[in-house]
Amino acid sequence: MNQIKQPQAILFGGTDGHGATMTVISEKALQREGYCVRTICEKLKETGRSIADIPKYCGTGKPEYFWGSTFLHWDYSELGEGDLIIVVDLPLPLQDQLDFSAADKAIEKIKQLCERGIRVMLIDHHKRVITHYDRALKAGAEVVFSIGGEQFCHYGDPDCFSLFWGSIGAICDRDPSMIPVEEEEISPFERLEEYASWVDREKSTLSQLLQRIRRDDCDIPVFDKREIGEIPKDKKVSFIKKLEENGGFKQLEAACEKNNTPYGVGIVPDGSAVLVINYWKNESLIPVALRLQKYPKRYGHDRAPVIPLGSTGCDNAEVLANEIINLLNSDAIPSGAVQGVRLSSDPDAIEYVAQLFREIPIAYYLTRHGWNHVETVMANTQLLGSISNLGENDQQLLNWSALLHDIGNGAMNYNVGAESEHEARENHHIYTVRILEKWCKEGLFEGIIADEDLTTISELCEKHRKRAAPPEDPRKKQLCALLRIADALDKTKSRARRNDEGMTASQVIEECRRQNNLESIRHWEGQMAIESIRLHLISEHIIFEFLVTDREKAKFIINDFKEELAPLDTIIPPWEIRITDVPRCEGDIL
Repeated sequence: MNQIKQPQAILFGGTDGHGATMTVISEKALQREGYCVRTICEKLKETGRSIADIPKYCGTGKPEYFWGSTFLHWDYSELGEGDLIIVVDLPLPLQDQLDFSAADKAIEKIKQLCERGIRVMLIDHHKRVITHYDRALKAGAEVVFSIGGEQFCHYGDPDCFSLFWGSIGAICDRDPSMIPVEEEEISPFERLEEYASWVDREKSTLSQLLQRIRRDDCDIPVFDKREIGEIPKDKKVSFIKKLEENGGFKQLEAACEKNNTPYGVGIVPDGSAVLVINYWKNESLIPVALRLQKYPKRYGHDRAPVIPLGSTGCDNAEVLANEIINLLNSDAIPSGAVQGVRLSSDPDAIEYVAQLFREIPIAYYLTRHGWNHVETVMANTQLLGSISNLGENDQQLLNWSALLHDIGNGAMNYNVGAESEHEARENHHIYTVRILEKWCKEGLFEGIIADEDLTTISELCEKHRKRAAPPEDPRKKQLCALLRIADALDKTKSRARRNDEGMTASQVIEECRRQNNLESIRHWEGQMAIESIRLHLISEHIIFEFLVTDREKAKFIINDFKEELAPLDTIIPPWEIRITDVPRCEGDIL
């Protein structure tokens, strides 16, 4: 009698606090499904630059070395058809410290593995700099992105274990959606933040940390907060000339908190890179990566990018750091209401539009429609453009369209024919075009966006709503579809925790009840019921997985999402909606 072979899985996981928690959560989910799991989550000191020099095993600590060494040389002979390789929180890297492209080699390896019938799944979250995923898909990989809360960046359905440890991991990764808004959220958050601090400390003994997470060991020791000495401060920026060996972004966060600055800049110990951060509890800032577009080799999270210098011991590190500090300290660009403004760069234009959105009055009963929404749509277009294999120029057009698609909401600040704030909101797609035409005549984008491109951007903005027919031109039609999806994907709880005026969800809903505004209540409660959306990409197929706490309330928003996508059926690959329940867990933290 033939024995049924137990399915095998190899799981590679990132080694920071977020990566460690997502790795163990994924491991447990695989085991529940009956997989025999081999987990590799280890931080080692990386050495060498060439493929001949670097060791065959470099652990999973640094993505470039993982993909250029560990992933390439791992022994996969035990795996057969239908078995699984999962890579969690280890993005395919840009070339930096190696003299070859680790991503190119890794994608070749993915293709070989998939040709053997082995499933390769890459799991990441969308607010990173997205690279190479279109090529990984073509090679046969499955790609999963978590859009919304970073606590769901793992394999498998959520349970109380994953919600607890995933929340800790998201705080380790400084996910702004975890910041408390309602009064009753403050105490649980403070406790979770203590756990996150403990996880960050325990990373130095990673194997022990992983074991404690596996055991669901919540008994953390009490420890005093580390006292921080004086940190230099230059106006809005805290600066650390030489970061500690294991300091990095967490050390910069601590400096920002101590100095009460919105930005932090630091040089890594070997002088090979400069780290830059937004202080994570200041949501009003535009992501710092958008202000650093003059550094094309930057990589990492959009609010915590790395600017590489190409070699260790670089004398130019301090020069670069000071250049970045001066840029971050530069005066804000005036708002759109100021006449005669001239912009000189992409970051100027982004800052200009961000300032405009801060001044647009948004009705209290609407979920976020200001800058926070725009920022999310821009992140979504980066992701969708990457997986759609867009060329550089088309990606730029899509990015600009995401930035500008809702500026018509501010039509009352311009002489473009708007009758009222409500009417401007209802027809904002039309007023967006009029404002762009006005800016074009004033030469606002001269030297930044070509007139022909601005015409395309205007058309995409005009047709980004589901009521409009997509453009006829096939290229514009694809870009319009991607913009609509990017806009529609901002349907999660993180958009509905407070409105643009700062009122919390509970305050808005209470006021809507007083005004008998039942339609707005349905919108708020519907989005509050959607914790996250996971985007599953499998060959020529897309699954939109809605993670919900209340199916009935979420149904209203999900049906609206379906209506958004329905006109795009002939443009985008076949798609489906999947709804996954998020359990309500008892306890004083969750």
